[in-house]
Amino acid sequence: MNEPVPTLSVENLAKRYRAQHGTVYALRDLSFDIPAGHSVSIVGESGCGKTTAAFCIAGLQSIDAGAVYLAGEKFSGASRGVQKRLRKDFGMVFQNPLSALNPRMRIWQSVAEPLRVHDPAVTPLTRQRQAEAMLEQVGLGKQHFQAFPGEMSGGQLQRVVLARALILDPRLVILDEPTSALDVSIQAQVLNLLQELKSTRPLSYLFITHNLALVEVLTDRVMVMYAGRVVEAGPAAEVFAHPGHPYTRELIQAIPDANPGKRQTFPSIEISPVQQAANSGCAYRLRCPHAQTDCAETVPQLGPQARAAACLHPLQ
Repeated sequence: MNEPVPTLSVENLAKRYRAQHGTVYALRDLSFDIPAGHSVSIVGESGCGKTTAAFCIAGLQSIDAGAVYLAGEKFSGASRGVQKRLRKDFGMVFQNPLSALNPRMRIWQSVAEPLRVHDPAVTPLTRQRQAEAMLEQVGLGKQHFQAFPGEMSGGQLQRVVLARALILDPRLVILDEPTSALDVSIQAQVLNLLQELKSTRPLSYLFITHNLALVEVLTDRVMVMYAGRVVEAGPAAEVFAHPGHPYTRELIQAIPDANPGKRQTFPSIEISPVQQAANSGCAYRLRCPHAQTDCAETVPQLGPQARAAACLHPLQ
């Protein structure tokens, strides 16, 4: 019996940038699948390659190697016509909703824009009605339809860009730090909305975030990225309960805790430059309290298991 085709497949994705003093490898051999109806998160600190991964997958940045497939059809490197057709299968929610919207377009017009691009036969009146119906689905009322982006709050704008991402009924929604610009109360509203939408639509999510609390609530699997490479991957609950890589444990230790006195403590780790180290051996060795001699000589590989850590000396 054939296995279902994943909504998204990423194979050996690589991206590098030329810098003044050499080459920066933003992504190194990134590979993963998202089955239909599932959610995956990529987590890590700023500069680890998370947003670059999202932009390369969405075709907003070129890639140096690898491939991206949407529902089994190759998206990366495809012709412009094929890419335009496949773009209907995914929506994108950017980190800053205000900068993602045209300030001169009314809210319903921004939401309707994908319909104008991908379904030009749809009449303007029909586009407006579909956009308004979608805005209502994400919790916005009639008083918002004719507003301009500058007249709305951050939480309302995040709902607008989510409505725009959903207007074409996509298979996949890519969310780049969807709650980072929001205060805590609005974050909770957006998270509840994302959960509700996932329960009512056959959606797959790819979250790009450093908010580990969001990962615990919304995703099935998590990939932990460091210096452009995935260092640990597995079911979110298992990775959080029993981290196998020292860097994963460091991230978990950084989560704010209402009872900090009850949390187990680990040795402090000094932050050091990592790009040069990433070219030979384990990039995390400069910060790792468990690093040994072989960590400077061998690049640890992420195994094919569903639960894996790219570490020569994983945590027990």
